[in-house]
Formats: sequence, structure tokens, C-alpha cells
Amino acid sequence: MTILAIGCDSSSDKGLADTIIVMVVSPKTGDISALSIPRDSRVEVPGVGVRRINASHATGGMPMTIQTIELLLGLPIDKHIEINVPGIVKLVDTIGGIDIEVEKRMKYRDRSQHLDIDLQPGMQHLDGTQAMGYVRFRHDAEGDIGRMERQRHFLRTVITQITKQSNVSRLPQLAQAFTEIVNTDLSVKDLLTLKKLVEQAGPDGIRAESLPAEPVMIHGQSMLELNPDKVREAVGRVLRGQGLAVRVLNGTDTAGLAAKVASQLEEAGCDITEVANAAEKSDTTFIISHRGGSRRAERVSEWLGGTGVISVQPEGDSPVDVTVMVGRDLIGKVNQNP
Repeated sequence: MTILAIGCDSSSDKGLADTIIVMVVSPKTGDISALSIPRDSRVEVPGVGVRRINASHATGGMPMTIQTIELLLGLPIDKHIEINVPGIVKLVDTIGGIDIEVEKRMKYRDRSQHLDIDLQPGMQHLDGTQAMGYVRFRHDAEGDIGRMERQRHFLRTVITQITKQSNVSRLPQLAQAFTEIVNTDLSVKDLLTLKKLVEQAGPDGIRAESLPAEPVMIHGQSMLELNPDKVREAVGRVLRGQGLAVRVLNGTDTAGLAAKVASQLEEAGCDITEVANAAEKSDTTFIISHRGGSRRAERVSEWLGGTGVISVQPEGDSPVDVTVMVGRDLIGKVNQNP
């Protein structure tokens, strides 16, 4: 299922799209992949012309936004979730605030947007108003790119906070807050399945990346230019693929063994990010999961005939999901598995 998540800058159904994330969810495998689209991306809005992508929502609401994104990504959107950004205040206050590492001094005021951001660097306990300021801050050299990184950091933190045992008693209030700030065509069954998958994956189990873009000036307006080839590559790797980025390291003296393992995993649908020699030699193959518990490593092991010792070593925002350190136990077995 492909889900479009939109964060609007107001409670209006035609506010500007402040946050745009396309997710692909697979209940069968438990994979969740997400691709963020910068709000200032220069795109073709059907029937309107070239505009910033966030204007598609202000022009025609969710239907126009869906058409625009389907045209951009070449990917059908099945369902949508629309969140009014001011509703973040109520959600965060309902869970008692969040503890988050603020990476820099953030100070910005815009009365027209009702923004008054004043955050100090370091670990902070933020209430709803402060959290909204954190996710909306973009007035530095990093602009939209830095803001999207903060949004992903914020979402992981909120997921962790909501799934804490101490928040079980707040579930009725959370459900009420959710219905007030979210407009979606997902069924109750869909939402419950999504909730379960998110809990199983954990805050670091969702593979999330941003669509690469370059800043440009068009008729005196600052926009972000999207390279069509890079868009296709990102969609294929992050959303259409198996959701598994694998690094293969050769822990043996047998030349080409890691390349054979990589080829076998690529045939299974993995995205091979690196093939290299390991720093040490090993008799045993190790399959290390860097996100989402051991599920991804277990799948890789199955594709290699059940070989390998599985371990979990989280690496936060690492683009690699699984590392395979090939041991001597795979010599003579690669590409011979049924």
C-alpha cells in the first residue's frame, strides 16, 4: 500500500503543504519505507503549470496533491493521511511533551504565520508549541533539507514516546487528538495494521530518505530543482524495491566470494550498496541488522540458505539496512542453494 502523508500549515483543507512524505507499507514483510519531498520542489501541477509542490494542496486540496505526486514519482497513491500542523501541539501535549536533542540555536519570529521559535541547543523537554517550532524551523543555510531531517528525528521521538508503557493510560486522549488533527481515507483496520507495523519496526526500523534537490532561482523566486534521473533512482531504491539496502564484506581469502553473495542477494531484490573486503577474516558468516530488529537480517539469511549468525546493531540514520560479513562457511555454497 502506498500512503501519502501531508502536513498542512493550517486546519484548512486547502492550506499549503508544509510536509510531504510518501510511504510504502508491506504488511506481509513488515517493511515501511518513506520518501520525503521538499515543499519548495519545482514541479508540474496538472492544469496549473510549474509551481512549488506545496502550492498543489493550496490550489486543489488533497486530490490535486495526489495527481501532482503521481505525475512526479510515476507511482500510484492508494491512501492518504492529512495532518494539520497546528494539531501537533495537541498531540505532543497529550503525551506529556517530548525529550529531543535540539542540534542548534533556533530563533525565528513570523507573526503572519504565528511562529515564535526560541529554542536552545542540547537535550530539551518540549511542549506542543515548542515541538511545532522545532519541526517548522527552516531559516538557516540548510533550509528545507535540514527541516526534513528534523521532521524525521521528531517522528522517531514521537513514536518512541507514544509506545511507552506509561502512555497506555492516555490512549483514549490520544485517539481523540488523532481524530481532531487527521483526515484520512484509511479504514480503522488499515490504521490498526499500520500502528502494529510501526510498533514492530520501532523508531529506527523505518527506512526514510529525502528526494535529492538543488536550490535554484526562477524569476526571482527560490525553488528546489529535482533531477528526473535521481527521482527515478530514489523511487526505485526506496519505494519500489524490497526496502533492503545491503552491504557485503568478504571475510575470507577467496577472491570474488562477496561479489557472488551480492549477486545472489541482488537477484532476491536487495539493493547492494557496497562490496568490499572485511577488516578481519572469519570462519562464520555474520548477518547484521542495522534497523527494525532482526527481521531484515533473517530474510537475508533465508535468501542465503539459512546461513549466518544474526545480530542487531542499530545505526540510526544509516542508509544500510543489513551488513553481510561473508565467512569461510559460505565457500562452495553460494549460488548452490535451492
